[in-house]
Amino acid sequence: MSAPPLEPQRLPNGLLWLARPVPGSQVAVRVVYRCGGRDDPTGRSGLSHLVLRLIAGASRYLEPGQFHRLIASAGGRTRIEVDEDFAALQTVVPAPQLERVLWAEAERMSNPRLDPDTLASARQQLRQAVQEPLLNPYARLDLAVQRHGYLTHPYQRGALGDPEQLKDLDIDAVRAFHAARFGCDRALLVVTGAFDEGALARWVMHYFGSIRPPMPPSAVTAAPAVSPTASATPASGLPASSSSGPAAMPVTPPAAASPASPVASVAEPRELRESRRPQSQTLKLSLAQAPLPAAALVWQVPRADDPSLPTWQLAQALLGLGRSGRLTDTLVDEKALAHQLSLRLDSHRDAGLLVAQALAAHGQTAAPLAQALQQEVLRLADEAITDEELGKAKALLRRETLSAEWTADRLARALGTAWAVRGDAGAAAKDMAVWIKLGGADVQQFWRRQVVQAPVLTLLADVGAAAGVAA
Repeated sequence: MSAPPLEPQRLPNGLLWLARPVPGSQVAVRVVYRCGGRDDPTGRSGLSHLVLRLIAGASRYLEPGQFHRLIASAGGRTRIEVDEDFAALQTVVPAPQLERVLWAEAERMSNPRLDPDTLASARQQLRQAVQEPLLNPYARLDLAVQRHGYLTHPYQRGALGDPEQLKDLDIDAVRAFHAARFGCDRALLVVTGAFDEGALARWVMHYFGSIRPPMPPSAVTAAPAVSPTASATPASGLPASSSSGPAAMPVTPPAAASPASPVASVAEPRELRESRRPQSQTLKLSLAQAPLPAAALVWQVPRADDPSLPTWQLAQALLGLGRSGRLTDTLVDEKALAHQLSLRLDSHRDAGLLVAQALAAHGQTAAPLAQALQQEVLRLADEAITDEELGKAKALLRRETLSAEWTADRLARALGTAWAVRGDAGAAAKDMAVWIKLGGADVQQFWRRQVVQAPVLTLLADVGAAAGVAA
């Protein structure tokens, strides 16, 4: 980051909020709940996804689809994001519309409609979201990376969920999960872009500060379908854009939050540990609709807050970041074995994966492609890393890390994700302070220990192969 990250501020009801100015004419508002696919109950894969769609769908004063129409009419855009570690709502609008968005987000947070009708609609949206990635001819390979890359952790089921596990879910179970996992005390509000800091602080306190903290567990079972919190005005009384502060905003009198307000003693989800892969394994897949064979190599990576993560980042940059990465330079440009490839570092709260994935060039098959890919990845441990290579890799990483030229949209996403996954919105700057000091010998020694000597999962996906594992 170009500047020291701000520490999130905490409202009396437990909500955290963080603001960073970005030059330009837009603002981004991101609401992140630290609840994702990892937190879904056993046999209810996708429950976090379902609840997020309910929050995004309708509230006491926002009819179904009204939020999206408001944002579209203001010249903005909005989206939901479902991850293994978090669930997020993000909206980008012209800066003069910031107060309107804050009102609407507070309304969605405090008063979501959780009833049988909205549940049926959210189920259908979830089913469509699950089916969409399956249109990719390489979907089976992507699913196999997730399901077989992790051995025991819930990460192996992904974040989107399984519609079949939710089809008989009743609304009371949804309300209970929402009350336990989607309270304001488990959320972070991020605002980036062009805004007046004084006005923003007043608006955040006015709209979000009036949201009640979660009720005690004994009260949740008796809660009505709609939360009794009233933190915003009806749709007919949407606040006009101004900087006059909360006194100018007509609102339904809220139940004031205070440090003494009752806060539910919701237990944090248990710490989940991933088993270590005992030995290397090879699985074969059949890709009936894919135009080219493909291969993937998967190594286990420690949790996202592990001190070794910056070294993983630098090694990944040396091998696979940009056109100058070793993998593309050798396997695509020099040997023409691969048509396309990627090396990604999937960092998650409890465990991660390093995934080298490639599409074979015409005339190639998956097995020799995987062998060449593995050789090139392992070569990082033996072939000297030049100062030029190291400098290029660090320059690419620095460009991805520094936020001087980032849009409000990108910065809001980065800060919110770092908080949810790493527990620290400023984690990227701390990572940079570590990898910028690393030398080539440091990376090679690390690579020998963490990758060369570690078991690897090899996935071979040939076109029309007769036999293959189920993804």
